[in-house]
Amino acid sequence: MNASVTGALLLVGRKLLTALIQLLVIATLIFSVMYIMPGDPVLLLLGADSNPSPEAVASMRSQLGLDQPVVSQYFVWLWRALRLDFGVSLANGYPVSRYVLSNLPRTLELAFAAIIVATLIGVPLGIAAALKRGSLRDTILTSVATIGISVPVYIMGTMLVLFFSLKLGWLPASGYTDISRNALEHFRKLALPALALGFGLAASIARMTRSSMLEILGRDFVRALRAKGMSERRVIWQHVLRNAAIPIVTIIGLQLGNLMGGTVLVEAMFNWPGLSTLLVGAVSARNYPLVQGAMLAIAALFIGINLLVELLYSLLDPRIRRKRT
Repeated sequence: MNASVTGALLLVGRKLLTALIQLLVIATLIFSVMYIMPGDPVLLLLGADSNPSPEAVASMRSQLGLDQPVVSQYFVWLWRALRLDFGVSLANGYPVSRYVLSNLPRTLELAFAAIIVATLIGVPLGIAAALKRGSLRDTILTSVATIGISVPVYIMGTMLVLFFSLKLGWLPASGYTDISRNALEHFRKLALPALALGFGLAASIARMTRSSMLEILGRDFVRALRAKGMSERRVIWQHVLRNAAIPIVTIIGLQLGNLMGGTVLVEAMFNWPGLSTLLVGAVSARNYPLVQGAMLAIAALFIGINLLVELLYSLLDPRIRRKRT
C-alpha cells in the first residue's frame, strides 16, 4: 500500500472518529431534553386529565425505565439509538423510528432539490459576473444576488405562490403527492418549495463563485496560460473553474447541512410533510421520544454531510490531503 493511499485512509479514519465524537456529544445533549422540557412524560402518556392512579404511574414509569438511575437510562437509550430504536410516540404508541424514517426522505428530497436549483442558478450567474467584472452585467447580477440574500424565505415563498400559482396557475400552491401515485404531480408540488428555499442559496453561491473566480483569474499561472496561446474557453473551464471549485463546494456543502434545520418555514408554508414539521409538532405536543428521535436524525445528517464535504475537499485539492495527513 503506497503512501498516498495510507494517508487517505488515515484522513478518512480521523474524520470519522471526529464525527462520531461530535455525534456522541450531541446525543448526550438531546437525551437531556427529557429532563429540560416541562411536564411528566408518564402523565402525558397515560393522560393527565384521566387522573391515573399512583400504581398506574409507577407501573408505566418502570415499563419505560424511568425508575432507573439517570446514567443507566442514558446508556440504555444510547444503545437503543444505535439500533435506531427511539422508543414510541407518547401520542399513540407508534414507533418513533418509523415516524423519522417516513418523514426523513421528504426533507432530504426538499433539501437536495433546493441545492440543485441553487447550484444551477448560482454557479452560472457567478461565472458570468466574474468574466465581465465591472460591467453592467456584473453590476446587475451582483445586485440580484444581494437582493436574493436579503429576502426572507417566507416572503420569497409568498411571492412565488402569488405569481406561479395564483396569477399564472402553473404550479400548485401547496400540498404533497406521493411519487408512486403520481410522479408528475409530485414534482409540480416540489417545485415551489425547492425554488423558495434555493433562491437565497443561489445568491450566496453566485457571490462565492464570482469572488473565487476573480481570485483565480488574477493569479500568475492564468496569465502564463494565456501568454502561451491557450484558448480563453479552455483556460476558464479547465483551469480557472477547477481551482475555484473548492470554495464553491464548501458553501454548497455547508448550506446543504444547514438546510436540514432550515426547512421548517418552507415545509410549514407549503404543507410539505418533512422531518422539520415532525419536530415542530412533537415539541408542541411535548412528545419527548419523538423530539429526541427527530433531533438526533437532523444532527446525524448535518454531521454526515459536513464529513462528506470535507472528504470531497481532499479529492478536489490533494494539497489539503497532504497537509492534514
